[in-house]
Parts: sequence; structure tokens; C-alpha cells
Amino acid sequence: MRAELHFHLLPGVDDGPTSPAESLELARLAVADGTDTVVCTPHVRDVDVLTVPDRVAALQVQLDAAGIPLKLIAGVEVAQDDLATMSEAELAIASHGPADRRWLLLEAPLQLDADGLLDAVADLTARGYGVLIGHPERCAELMAPGGRLDELRATGVLLQVNGSSLLGRHGQRAQEWAFELALAGHVAVIASDAHRPTRGPVLTRAVAAIIAAGVDPAVAERMVADTPQALLADGWPAPTGPAASTDSA
Repeated sequence: MRAELHFHLLPGVDDGPTSPAESLELARLAVADGTDTVVCTPHVRDVDVLTVPDRVAALQVQLDAAGIPLKLIAGVEVAQDDLATMSEAELAIASHGPADRRWLLLEAPLQLDADGLLDAVADLTARGYGVLIGHPERCAELMAPGGRLDELRATGVLLQVNGSSLLGRHGQRAQEWAFELALAGHVAVIASDAHRPTRGPVLTRAVAAIIAAGVDPAVAERMVADTPQALLADGWPAPTGPAASTDSA
């Protein structure tokens, strides 16, 4: 089954669902899209991170009561400027995997500079965390000619592309860059980055889009199923040296 590693499902905390009813509707759409696990990833800047596990547990109770077969996992979406104020307890909530193989979701900046992203990766790596970079295709400082993508990939991060980018929902430039990454074999994970029922789960359509563009079907499905599930269950992949890439997990 598929797993969503970047998904705004908690109600009333950020720019995701505005109500529990909207969260339940979004959860039903995820199940219909073939997903059985969702990591709830509210923006750190918009929520008290220490409350996230209880918020997720409360929403899980509501899903179970409604008969929606979806497993929820607590997480957050970290921005590079969040790290300076995050405690170790908050980083523990943000990260996933066994104790010695933890990793977390760090968003590529839409407005901040790429230098800060590379600094954040170095900081997290020094603390022993693996880093999954969210929606790099939406960051011009990484993706434009002469950008910092190769430098970022050389740090050993993995890349998560938004399915919504592949469908053109973030503009032509982000769509082109998302396909460029997928066709080059640089994408480890595709996630919906869903926010509301009107911006819902798109894994099925995203997989179909990259298959139509030439990605092997088994490889495409691995980006939404085996790799995200393995990251949650087994943790961060062991590094293989300077050539460690985002090609697989």
C-alpha cells in the first residue's frame, strides 16, 4: 500500500483543513487514492510541535470511529529557519525511523535562500539525522541553470517531489522541473502535499503521469509505496559515500 510522507491533514492548525469534517473528507480521498498511511506534516511555524502527537491521536480516533482505514503518524514540515528554535524533543517528533536511523522532512524554500537550506542540511546531518527534501522542484535557486541542486544532492539527502507539481498545479516551471527530476532518476518519493479536499491526494495521477513520460512503472510505484513505507519502518538508508544519491532508498 501507498504511504504519504508530506500531507497536511490536521484540522485548524495551518493552511490545511479548517475543520475535523474537512480532515475526514481528505482522509477518505487518501484511502480512495490507494493510501493506507499518512504522516501528518503541519508547518512548524504554525503549530506547537509538542502538541502534534496528541492532535494526531485525536484525529486517529475520529477516523477509526468513521470507519476510515487510514493509519496516521505524527510529523511536521520543517523549514530551514525553524531549526534555530526547535528543541530536541521537537526534533524527535519531527523525525521518523528507528533511533539510530532517524530522518525528517525539510522543505525546499519557496522564498528563503538556498544557502540557508544547505546550512540546515549540514546542521541536521551533524546531529545524526537523514534529510528528505520536500518539493525541490518549487525552488528556483535549486533548479534553475547554475542552481544548487547538485551541491544539495551531494550531501546525501533524498528528494520528495510533489505529485501536484507533476500535474501542473504549481505552474509550468515547477512541473517541468518535477519531470526533469523524475526522468533523471533523482526522485526517491512522490507525495501529494495535500492541504484540503480541493487540493487533495494525487498519487495515482502522478504515477500515471511519470509512467506516460517514460519512467518504468515499477520504479514509479516504488516512489509512492515501497520507499516511503521503508523509510517509516526501517529509517534512513545507510550512506554509501560521496556518491550517495537521491535515486533510491
